[in-house]
Amino acid sequence: MSHYDKLWVELYRPKTLSDIILSEENRNHLEKISDDIPHFLLCGKAGIGKTTLAKVLINDILKCQSLYINASDESGIDTIRNKVISFAQTRSVDGLKKVVFLDEMDGMSGSAMRILRNVMEEYAATTRFILTANHFTRIVEPIRSRCIILNLKPDLKGCVTRCVNILKAEKIEIGDNLPQLVAFVKERHPDMRRTINDLQKSCISGKLEFVETTIVWDFVENLWERIKNKDNSLSIRKFIIESESSFDSEYQNLYKTLFDFIFETKLADNLKKSIMLEIGEASYRDNFVVDHEINFFCFLMNVENILK
Repeated sequence: MSHYDKLWVELYRPKTLSDIILSEENRNHLEKISDDIPHFLLCGKAGIGKTTLAKVLINDILKCQSLYINASDESGIDTIRNKVISFAQTRSVDGLKKVVFLDEMDGMSGSAMRILRNVMEEYAATTRFILTANHFTRIVEPIRSRCIILNLKPDLKGCVTRCVNILKAEKIEIGDNLPQLVAFVKERHPDMRRTINDLQKSCISGKLEFVETTIVWDFVENLWERIKNKDNSLSIRKFIIESESSFDSEYQNLYKTLFDFIFETKLADNLKKSIMLEIGEASYRDNFVVDHEINFFCFLMNVENILK
């Protein structure tokens, strides 16, 4: 067994539909699939199992011919013309419908999407499409309207159960650490990929040993003191850049922690609400920006204006 095979996120990757953490509604819908499917658009945050679910549908349920394309890497018109159309225009050897799996579809160019919508119609007799996207709004409406849309989000209880089962399989005792484990999973929810990777890191010694979980909170507390004291903006930015390792450059988690922190402060309600709204806006923008640190620093400048 190679080192890669020993990574828990790969070792315990779901192979069947029953292994995947799904809402009751999504599970009931998917369990009715037999030898044919509609076009699917699987949406949700990174790490929740969209790609895994697509592969299970193709390999375990449909057992059909398929074409896999990472649409963020191969995002142009030529991909549709040279790969997708040539695959779709021929019948499968077994007479079953074929599947084109376009992963990370929200990274595909607008011109390619416009061509794809016509391809989905023209080759519907032979080919189905499964698309995944982190950002639903980046998929053009004509493609959305041609798909059954499943919004995926593994429930917290199911994620905790999955982690418990992994620890049992690895013969690692949980002992009195169950409350800490729940908090550990909740902090990373719904990103199961990150959760499992971090869980393996916490068991590197062969025992379940959680790293101090208050480190992000401490960073936020320290940052807030600097803002209240009206520290120089450049020194605040330097502090953020130098402290990125304390929150693993996970800005979404940072926004969530900051939101909880502001909620608990004794700020006047009008200031508290204004800052929390800014956090929501900055967290939304974070999904689209190239430089997350710049976005966060711009957010802090807006907070400074609110506090004036």
